[in-house]
Amino acid sequence: MSTARQQLEAQRAEAERLRQRVAELEAQAASEVTPTGEKEGLGQGQSLEQLEALVQTKDQEIQTLKSQTGGPREALEAAEREETQQKVQDLETRNAELEHQLRAMERSLEEARAERERARAEVGRAAQLLDVSLFELSELREGLARLAEAAP
Repeated sequence: MSTARQQLEAQRAEAERLRQRVAELEAQAASEVTPTGEKEGLGQGQSLEQLEALVQTKDQEIQTLKSQTGGPREALEAAEREETQQKVQDLETRNAELEHQLRAMERSLEEARAERERARAEVGRAAQLLDVSLFELSELREGLARLAEAAP
């Protein structure tokens, strides 16, 4: 964040310097246009052409400088874009980690369900064995009771 701030401050300073340079060039162009009376002695056609060429050159310089002032904004946008891309990349990485954890948890849940079903089936088998054993014990008791009654 501090690097982006430093870049922004540097770009603001550069923009201000360029604004001052544009103002100087505009003032210089204005001062060069006024002494036309001195150049008229050379020939009106030539001095007018020279002035037009000079004005055109200065206008081009001004446009060039003005276009350069867009640089700080673009650099700031680039820094913000880079920061946003980094955040997106971090979020994608975190998302991948969470998806991995989710798949691991789903596997664990399935394993736990399968284990519960196995335990439930085993408890069912044990209950059946107990029922059979109880039935056999009950028959054995009845048989012993009959023997005891039959014995003198």
